[in-house]
Amino acid sequence: MKQNGIALIGILLVLTAVSCADPASKLPSYGAVPHFTLTDSYGQPFDSNALEGKVWVVNFIYTNCPGACPRMTSQMHKVEQKVAKDDDVRFVSFSVDPARDTPPVLNDFAQRFGGPTPHWYFLTGAPATLHKLARNVFMVGDLIGVMDHSTKFVVVDKTGQIRGFYSTFDPEGIASLLKDVNALRRSHA
Repeated sequence: MKQNGIALIGILLVLTAVSCADPASKLPSYGAVPHFTLTDSYGQPFDSNALEGKVWVVNFIYTNCPGACPRMTSQMHKVEQKVAKDDDVRFVSFSVDPARDTPPVLNDFAQRFGGPTPHWYFLTGAPATLHKLARNVFMVGDLIGVMDHSTKFVVVDKTGQIRGFYSTFDPEGIASLLKDVNALRRSHA
C-alpha cells in the first residue's frame, strides 16, 4: 500500500510539472533574426540590438499600398494598444518600398495610424537589407522587382527567434498572436 501511495505521489508530481510547463516552449521556432541596421521614420539609425530581450511583432508594409497595408497598420495599432503597458513588447513595421518610403514619408504614414511610438518602429533602409529580411529571414515577401509581401504578422521572442506567423484577416489569428505574445513575455527562454 505504501508503494502505491509513493507511485501516486510521483504521478501527481509529473502531471503537475507537465501542466505547469512553459506554454511558450510549445511554439515552433522558425530561425533566428540576424543583426540588422536600418533607418527609422525620424531619419535616425536603428540597430536591432534595441530589440534584445523584447518580444516583437513584425509586419511588412509600404505607404502607397491601396488596401492591405493601411488595414494591417490599423490592426497593428490595435494590438499595440492592447499591450501598451508591457514594456517588454515592441512593434516593427518594415517598408518594402524603400525608394519611395523615405523617413518623412514613412513618418507621415505612421502618424495616421498612431505611430511611431517608443514601442513601435517604422523602418526603411537599404533595399538589399530589406529584401534579405523579407524573403530570407521572415519568409514573407520579395522586394526585388515585384515588391510583394505577406499580410501576416510575425512574432519574435526575446532571444531573436521567429516563433509564429498570424493571419491579419482571421480574427482568431490576432487573438492567437496576443496569447502567444503573453506566453513569450512570461517565458524564461
